[in-house]
Amino acid sequence: MSEAECVNPGDDLPTTFHFGLVHNNEIISIATFIQEPFAELPATFPYRLRGMASDKRFQGQGFGREVLLYGLEFLRQKNCDLVWCNAREIAFPFYEKLGFSYLGPLFEIKDIGPHKVMYKRLIPR
Repeated sequence: MSEAECVNPGDDLPTTFHFGLVHNNEIISIATFIQEPFAELPATFPYRLRGMASDKRFQGQGFGREVLLYGLEFLRQKNCDLVWCNAREIAFPFYEKLGFSYLGPLFEIKDIGPHKVMYKRLIPR
């Protein structure tokens, strides 16, 4: 994947947060959170998990979980009340284990595959 393919709209906004887990001077897992509402999920201060990935050599070892949990707690401390994402079908169990819920039907993202919107409330309504 080229560097250009890794850039999302909003990556450079001052309200966007990028987290990474480093091992032996290599980034092995990342999570990017962009302040973005989702119309079907009312929230006061929502964020979208826009980039979540772990190096294939380190997948399944809990590093993605750690970087995501760190980001969720960071946002909760900033009074973020909702985090949502378009989750790949293969990642559904990962997000379910971390307390994310589903919203809406399965949909296709071109060249990537099946997804569902998933979300987690950080501050109860």
